[in-house]
Parts: sequence; C-alpha cells; structure tokens
Amino acid sequence: MTRSTMKLSAIDWSQAPEEAHWWAIDGDGHAYWYCSPQIAAATTFWFSSREPAPSFGYARDYRVSLQERPPRVEEAAPARDAAARLLTR
Repeated sequence: MTRSTMKLSAIDWSQAPEEAHWWAIDGDGHAYWYCSPQIAAATTFWFSSREPAPSFGYARDYRVSLQERPPRVEEAAPARDAAARLLTR
C-alpha cells in the first residue's frame, strides 16, 4: 500500500497541537505530531519539532505512516458569510 492510497481516518486531529501538520509512527513504534519545518538556529539545515502523540491503534509499516493534517474548516465561515449577505442588501 502506498502512502498516497492509505487513509487513516482513525487519527483524531482534535488531539493534535495547533502547529502540528503531520502525524507518523517511527521505527520503534512511537507516534509523534510533527510541526512545520524551520531552519534550526545557528545551522544551515531544516528542522521539524515533534511532540509525542497517541498511536491510534496503528499497526502497519511505519514507513508509510506519515499522514498530513486535513485542511481546516474555518468554523466561523458560515456565520461570516451570512453576515456579509445581510450587509450587502
């Protein structure tokens, strides 16, 4: 199974830190939330911080576990759109 065909709906992104963009299991079976990559201070290489995460019962090959956070739905969008429609009348 390739990464592009694998979907892990069991990942509860509501448990992820706000800055987390990916979830993955490492080779030792530990799960992590991965944050946006940045250039590490006083270096010339990219670095991505990680925080421990639940495994969500993942039992497949760690090499295909990397999952990107789904696009966020702006919760205020429906109310904002309704207000904009009222203001343009």
